Amino acid sequence: MRLAILSDIHGNLEAFQSVTVDIERQRLDGVVCLGDMIGYGPDPEEVVRGVQELQCKTVLGNHEAAVLAEKARNWMNFQARENSIRTELLLSQGSLTYFMSLPRFLHSGEAWFVHGYPPDSVFAYLFNQPDRKIEDLFVASGVSLYFVGHTHDLQLIWQEQGEVYRRPLAEGRMVLTKDRKYIINAGSVGQPRDGDNRAKYLIWDSETWTLETLFIPYDFKSTIRKIHARGFPEVYAERLR
Repeated sequence: MRLAILSDIHGNLEAFQSVTVDIERQRLDGVVCLGDMIGYGPDPEEVVRGVQELQCKTVLGNHEAAVLAEKARNWMNFQARENSIRTELLLSQGSLTYFMSLPRFLHSGEAWFVHGYPPDSVFAYLFNQPDRKIEDLFVASGVSLYFVGHTHDLQLIWQEQGEVYRRPLAEGRMVLTKDRKYIINAGSVGQPRDGDNRAKYLIWDSETWTLETLFIPYDFKSTIRKIHARGFPEVYAERLR
């Protein structure tokens, strides 16, 4: 089975549309979204509708959680909380109802999908997890592959001979080793923080154990103009340059 794995679209319709075009040419078996469809970007409602139209299997992200509960919103910094309030005003009741139906994780075959950190956190950041905690996860679980988002940074983590290794994921294909366990961060479609403003997503082939990292160009200038028109913080536009 070949799956597209998306994360952190963040209301960036132009990035999402470009990724969708690329997905459609790939002839995949399915699409998984790791949450944070909304927040920061100017078109949250349009992105949520697009994710549903693409028939993505989707997990709850912290930005979806934040428009459902004040407690979840309080986990954010001040600027993100203010943006969450403004984003909520751009969403339909149908989208809010859809968010309430989203699970905190999905499990399919050898793969586990969660927004933040396994097994079911929408808030914990991968970069905050010490090696010992990752080792404990690998030892305690029968899961081979964990796909996460939330940090916006493409990353591959695995354990080998008692050591935990972390490396950034570059554009292109790689074959993973079947007798290892991995945590794979899918990066971000709509708010990259790696110095490359292209939209990022993954394709996972469960038969060949091949992971492909794709970098998709899009019309980021249009997104920036809309962020300015919304009066959203400049930092959300600057990250797209």
